[in-house]
Amino acid sequence: MTDVAIEVVDMWKNFRIYHERSHTLKERFVGRSNKYEDFVALKNINFEVPAGSTVGIIGSNGSGKSTLLKVLARIMTPNSGYVRVNGSMSSLLELGTGFHPDLTGRENVYLASSVLGRNEKETNALYDSIVDFAGVEQFMDLPIKNYSSGMNARLAFAVSISVEPEVLLLDEVLSVGDEEFQMKCYERIAHFRNEGRTIVLVSHSLGTITTMCQDAIWIEHGELRAQGPSDEVVGEYLGNVHVADEASSPHSTSDTRWGNGKVQITAVNFVGESGRRTTNLRGGEPSAIEIDYVSSEPVDELVAGIAIYRADNDQLVHGQNSLHSDIGAKLPANGTVRFELAETPLLKGPYLLTAALHDRACATIYDWREREFAFSVMNGARSLGQAGMVYVEGTWSVPVRTA
Repeated sequence: MTDVAIEVVDMWKNFRIYHERSHTLKERFVGRSNKYEDFVALKNINFEVPAGSTVGIIGSNGSGKSTLLKVLARIMTPNSGYVRVNGSMSSLLELGTGFHPDLTGRENVYLASSVLGRNEKETNALYDSIVDFAGVEQFMDLPIKNYSSGMNARLAFAVSISVEPEVLLLDEVLSVGDEEFQMKCYERIAHFRNEGRTIVLVSHSLGTITTMCQDAIWIEHGELRAQGPSDEVVGEYLGNVHVADEASSPHSTSDTRWGNGKVQITAVNFVGESGRRTTNLRGGEPSAIEIDYVSSEPVDELVAGIAIYRADNDQLVHGQNSLHSDIGAKLPANGTVRFELAETPLLKGPYLLTAALHDRACATIYDWREREFAFSVMNGARSLGQAGMVYVEGTWSVPVRTA
């Protein structure tokens, strides 16, 4: 078996967009030909996916992620370059492909299975496990037009995931169903991964990408912007997104920034163990967060606060200067407030920081910048492990029990 599961070389994908359309037969004969332009969806894409690896594809809406996956799945043909997939492949791009609304759930299982290339005997052997995975056993003899969207998606996913290809392509399909069903989906994907199958996953959930994927590919405006370890690529992507947001509206109030503006945050900087500013901190090593601010008029109280979030928006850390006995709520009119950590407790991965300035009661918000500052945590000299969200320092012992 080859060491490379997917190889993409100098691949371009264009679409033709028409701007005029002939509406009459006369126009078709005497009118000029329709005007169009070529829209370049993917530009000179090059990468390899090692066999047995799990790779995530990230990027903003319309960046070309789904188009790339469709080219890999052979649903679309590249205009130039080539794509080579080694081994059997299955793609879960649009849940419900092959389903008919007037047929029952049972009938649709067999119909969709045939679309995936399975015969009736093979589907018979898998039927019970498919129904059990979807959790819709009591509804299998009802037409699926009576199903909720969640039930429909769960059954479609269960049918699709019952195959066991060497290469599996997934496009935003892990968001179906409730939390319990999503956990079953993750466990199934983990089973594939542990068996050494190759998985390529498109998702807007950056937490899913960093948790499930060793590597990531960042596509932006049809171009491959970065590829490498998932936490590094996601961190670079987040940094770019927030820089772009600041550049587009540096002074205006937005969904991520609000307040009366009497005091404004002018910069937030991350400081590593060496004392140098960086956006790449190291787990288990000293670090600091500095908030620079200016005020247009005196304020009675000024409290600085931070919150740290994972890429999937789970809040991990909260702190403010008024919670510490050694610093009061009174801060200078202009200056810098610094939050120091003796040991960075965060595990390896990308993070977002909220910085805020307000009064002691948080009734008056001067400047609140919600998740506008991106940084990453790398492994330090002392590994903090891979499981969980934060590392908590502690000691283990075996107490001696007396009879």
